[in-house]
Amino acid sequence: MRLLERGTRREASAGSAGVSPALGPQASRLRCTIDRASQARRLRPQCRRDACAPRRDACAPSGRPLRRSALGCVLLLATTLAFAVPPDKAKADQLYRSALEAVEKRQPTPAIERLREAIRLDPAHADAHFQLGFLLGTQGKLAEAVQEFQASLRLRPDHGPAHYYLGTAHWFLGDSDLAAAALQAAVKLLPRHPQAHYYLGLALRNGGHLPEAVDALRKATSLDAANSEAYHALGLALQDNFQLDEAVAAFTKAVEIKPGFTQAQNDLGLALVRKRDPEAAVAAFRDLLGHDPRNIAAHHNLGMALIQKGDFAQAVQVYRNLVQLVPDNAEARYNLGLALKNQDQLEAAAVELGQAIRLRPSLHEAHYTLGVILLQQSKLDEATGAFRAAIAGKPDYAEAQYALGTVLQQQGKLDEAIQAFTEALKYAPDAPEIHNTLGNALRQKGDRLGAQREFAEAARLNKKKSNLQAAVFALNTGVARLKEGRLDAAVERFQAAIRLDPDNAEAYYQLALALEQLGRKDAAQEARDQGRKVDPRANRN
Repeated sequence: MRLLERGTRREASAGSAGVSPALGPQASRLRCTIDRASQARRLRPQCRRDACAPRRDACAPSGRPLRRSALGCVLLLATTLAFAVPPDKAKADQLYRSALEAVEKRQPTPAIERLREAIRLDPAHADAHFQLGFLLGTQGKLAEAVQEFQASLRLRPDHGPAHYYLGTAHWFLGDSDLAAAALQAAVKLLPRHPQAHYYLGLALRNGGHLPEAVDALRKATSLDAANSEAYHALGLALQDNFQLDEAVAAFTKAVEIKPGFTQAQNDLGLALVRKRDPEAAVAAFRDLLGHDPRNIAAHHNLGMALIQKGDFAQAVQVYRNLVQLVPDNAEARYNLGLALKNQDQLEAAAVELGQAIRLRPSLHEAHYTLGVILLQQSKLDEATGAFRAAIAGKPDYAEAQYALGTVLQQQGKLDEAIQAFTEALKYAPDAPEIHNTLGNALRQKGDRLGAQREFAEAARLNKKKSNLQAAVFALNTGVARLKEGRLDAAVERFQAAIRLDPDNAEAYYQLALALEQLGRKDAAQEARDQGRKVDPRANRN
């Protein structure tokens, strides 16, 4: 089943709700945040020209030359020339103020021209660099904006707004690391700036720093409780960090704040699917379609949630409606074929899968699913062709390699089958069923040692798989006991899960929660630390 989520991570999360505007070509009108106090500070004392001008009698007072060395006169002349044409700060300040007036009148072009001239006259004019960077950013000239913000910060390193806009410029340019560095400086200087925390969270999430991203986005929502975009971004970061309950809560809050927020509603449904709560997911997607009946992703995902629920008849109907809405959509045809297959309507499923392949030949899942249907129908040659087409589109497709080997084995083509199974194990080395089937093929081929080796590995992996399944059961039981308030029983189940699967970070996290409620804070912290060692992404407090 193919899920439809967002366009791109950056498009989904870079909303501009909040207090201060971010830079980017999406700016709908010229907006300006001006540090009024910094304007006042710009009225600088002027250089005294009489102190800088050369004295007429420096080399020849009274018309008579002094008895000095030629080198001394040359040095004095060089010093004189260096101070002869100082930066015209007064003119630069005048141009700066005139540029601000143009900004107020929404005249960006003359404002930019005046700021450039002010900087030419006074390259150390930090405010002019900052304001020019802002205007260039609102015009989408982000690389130039970055240069101006950097120039401003070289002159005034503690200017929080410059760090903020530098960070957002880097974000929209696609450099998450540079964005995060600038925004971390911004939040230190502007700790109550919600948008600085918001964009910091986006940059950290995009860079894979999920716990830190969650912290930044929580701060953004605490500073601006009405920012639906921040709650949406928080939900995405929590979901990436395997904190599905909290992700659902964040998405729900985003939708409550902004009822027509279709992307947050879609992500809420997807999070519920990942939580294996299809009833709630179906309700979320139906609610979304009530706001936006032609939302293609919502139709896809509603059908997928119905399949997870086991309601194949409703899923088929949803996908038939979608095919009528977008008849040339390969995803819709594929999902309809999958739903029909789950209802054992193999002929109808094969027709829809064939349509999906016609619309998009590179859709390897459609080739694979069609191959499975053909295999069920004992059409071995056609199944072989379908599996080979799936592998051509995705060479590391272990399931297709395994299925191809199975067909070839049934056809008595043992060498080719063994080759296919071996290839499958390159991409799925921990799959016991592939080792076991390869063992059977090797035994048929007469390779008893090779077969024994594969059977032994299959047995080892099956035991490991059984332990993992038992660990999941113990973990789920522990979660249920924790919700019931039976803390000692919950601790026992979580510890059992860890014994069965020492790499289960979720078990450590849940154990820490139970121990915390029992007042065993040191033990809880030890469990959290162990969970972080197992999986740094599970860094939750």
